Amino acid sequence: MRQLKERNRCNRSVRHLKIQGKIWLKNLKSGLDQIRESQVRGTRTNFLHDGSFHEAVAPVLAVAQCFCLMPVSGISAPTYRGLSFSRRSWRFWYSSLYLCSTSVDLAFSIRRVAHSVLDVRSVEPIVFHVSILIASWQFLNLAQLWPGLMRHWAAVERRLPGYSCCLQRARPARRLKMVAFVLLAVSLMEHLLSIISVIYYDFCPRRKDPVESYLHGTSAQLFEVFPYSNWLAWLGKIQNVLLTFGWSYMDIFLMMLGMGLSEMLARLNRSLEQQVRQPMPEAYWTWSRTLYRSIVELIREVDDAVSGIMLISF
Repeated sequence: MRQLKERNRCNRSVRHLKIQGKIWLKNLKSGLDQIRESQVRGTRTNFLHDGSFHEAVAPVLAVAQCFCLMPVSGISAPTYRGLSFSRRSWRFWYSSLYLCSTSVDLAFSIRRVAHSVLDVRSVEPIVFHVSILIASWQFLNLAQLWPGLMRHWAAVERRLPGYSCCLQRARPARRLKMVAFVLLAVSLMEHLLSIISVIYYDFCPRRKDPVESYLHGTSAQLFEVFPYSNWLAWLGKIQNVLLTFGWSYMDIFLMMLGMGLSEMLARLNRSLEQQVRQPMPEAYWTWSRTLYRSIVELIREVDDAVSGIMLISF
């Protein structure tokens, strides 16, 4: 009787070991398959895109710098390590000059309102100038935080599951560029159509030449103090273009950040979906939970950095 009990106990132990061994081998095979999928053979095409947000958002930041926003150096560097902010760079002084010109333009707009009838139409330029001025100042402050923010972003990205192929690695950059291009193109089209409508449907022209009449109306706050001149009119128009771009760029920039953060959550979600109905060790779920908390902390840091821009945008 005792021998029978010992034999049954041994059989149960053997069956338990077989089950645990099968589970362990299955998990090992799944892990090896994931490693094999993520480690593709390196070619030139593979390294055209590294899948990082720094690479994806670089063209959008380059466009912003053409319009005096985000004076960060090293946006075209291969990695985030090339990013830096310096008050001695021409980008900083370029943005500072834009802030000064916007402040002067705001002063002329306030003077014009003070010497005219106060209504919604006359106050609109002041609200527009103040909003863009605050947003530009927020972008300047964000430029100082951007290198550190991208370091934290890259640290979280390195912990995420890798892309399975080069096409997936290139997808975030292509999607961000496409969305930014479409939105900028639509904004440009809207601005050009508004110019055309004002020039060709100006029923009360200020000057004989329709273009001069349009330029005079665009910078009317200047010509209430100074006599009309073409060079001053074009300077006023350039200032107007910079302000209009800043107004549109706020929304585009926030959308780019949102798309980058959502891509991080999507990568984690895809990794979890691959493990559906599979017995995973406790270490995997601990890793997933820690990674999710890291993404949430990054979202909070980004929210703190762009909260001012978000407030002006909405």
